[in-house]
Amino acid sequence: MRAGPINLLNRASRAAAARHCQSARGAFTLIEILVVVVIVGIVSAIILPQIGNRDDQRAAAAGRVVTSDLMYAQSRAIATQKTHYIMFDAGTGTYKVLDVISPQNVIKHPITGQNFQVKFGTGSTSGLEQMTLGSANFDGQTCLAFDSLGVPYSYNGSTSTLTSLSSGKIQVRAGAVTVTVNVAPFSGEMTFQ
Repeated sequence: MRAGPINLLNRASRAAAARHCQSARGAFTLIEILVVVVIVGIVSAIILPQIGNRDDQRAAAAGRVVTSDLMYAQSRAIATQKTHYIMFDAGTGTYKVLDVISPQNVIKHPITGQNFQVKFGTGSTSGLEQMTLGSANFDGQTCLAFDSLGVPYSYNGSTSTLTSLSSGKIQVRAGAVTVTVNVAPFSGEMTFQ
């Protein structure tokens, strides 16, 4: 069958229509572009505030550092069958772990081999430069002790006495975020919030 003039015209118009459809689909409509811009705007509004400020994570990290150091002191007191002390100084932003209180004998850090003293803020070498030690209160004292069974006590430096702990709290801060490490009486269990 030979293609007549009408068939050729139909084929040509179909080919032109197909080319037109293909070229028209090569671009985006205004509606499609607006939808993408709105989605990008919503995503950036959710993500960008989280990128700029990580004070909550810094404060939680500082709380975990304090908690792990307290747990180490408690475990070491049990293992060595010797009372261990953690002396906090919020004024200088430091605390140290001791196995003898008078004269003070700061134990060695198990990883660094240096004296077990932790510093918050400027001058810190342990990643705590942007955090501060807010306060430490163990029944009105700033020294916490663990006996050979891991039981927590508050230590009164002026009378050199240990008193069974009824409330122990350490506050660490990063920016406007504060995390409190709690030491439970009797068990010495540590939690932070």
